Amino acid sequence: MARELGMLRLLKIRKSKKIKDTENIIDGVEEVAQDLNIEIKEELPPIKLFISVDQLAALNELDSDREMQARMFLNSKEIRHIDASVFEEFKYRFEKSFGKLGNENRRCPHCQRDYNSAPAEVKKCLGCEKSFFKTKRPQDGKTVLVKDEHRNLISLQWENIKKAELIERVNLDELEKVRLKLELRDNKRYSLYNAHFHLVKQYTPTALISGRFRLYSSFIYYMAEHDRYEKNFTKALMYYFYLYYLQLNGASNSVVFGDKVSVNIRIIKRISNLLEMARIKPLECKYFFVYSVNKTSAFEFENLPYSIEETYTHFVETFDEDERRKNPPKVKKIKQKQKSFRLTK
Repeated sequence: MARELGMLRLLKIRKSKKIKDTENIIDGVEEVAQDLNIEIKEELPPIKLFISVDQLAALNELDSDREMQARMFLNSKEIRHIDASVFEEFKYRFEKSFGKLGNENRRCPHCQRDYNSAPAEVKKCLGCEKSFFKTKRPQDGKTVLVKDEHRNLISLQWENIKKAELIERVNLDELEKVRLKLELRDNKRYSLYNAHFHLVKQYTPTALISGRFRLYSSFIYYMAEHDRYEKNFTKALMYYFYLYYLQLNGASNSVVFGDKVSVNIRIIKRISNLLEMARIKPLECKYFFVYSVNKTSAFEFENLPYSIEETYTHFVETFDEDERRKNPPKVKKIKQKQKSFRLTK
């Protein structure tokens, strides 16, 4: 059944040994600039999350020379044993930050005063004089009254479960056919994003062993997107951190690392939103950052330009710079004393 899932129809690629030939999943792929409301000064061009049809077609062709070169970078040692306690700690913080907010029974979220009708905008409670507003919460879509100080948090909750990005220019009709075939095969419900994730998972190891490391890193992005959309925030952050590590190291499709590029701004924005929601500061992320790369990396660390520690330092500096930009320090003005002049006799 796996041979008949029609993955390559989605990608308009020649028939492969694993998957039956189909057509038209992607009419072409190109990077689309997005305004993410974040300005990071970059001396190097940002690495693109670009997946071209030619790159995907190349994954179906055997290239023993490329695979042999790629092995030089891949981890050939035993499986790394890593303490997962930091993962559980972050998981707890994300679960806490994504808790339901507000009252759904038209009661003031501060003092529980009952209201016959919910206000349209921000309102001061007649009982306690504290502010609240009406909105829908992301966990269940119910209309609730929420404390005004939780406005930013509920906005971040919505932001962090927004629809996952799909490979650009995916043919949604063909992707829907894959989704239906998956449901028939596994006798369970699949969303469009589950079907997309299924495709990404099939391509990811092939991109890795063929030495197309930038393409591999792009697939990691879509895996992170899927987990974020499915509310697996801790796992999503783990993939975003791993992606940060790969991109800073200049993952290339030429079986090397060291391309002169900088981290894609979309990654920085995704990480920023997750950390802000859970009230986690970049300086608190060291152990989780190290854990994430150790847990997910398929590479020998000594063969890459930047170590995990150096990447983490770069990450902290990047977010410190962004924080200073959003909240510039106030320079205290010193009122100069006026000089006094005395007439001399």
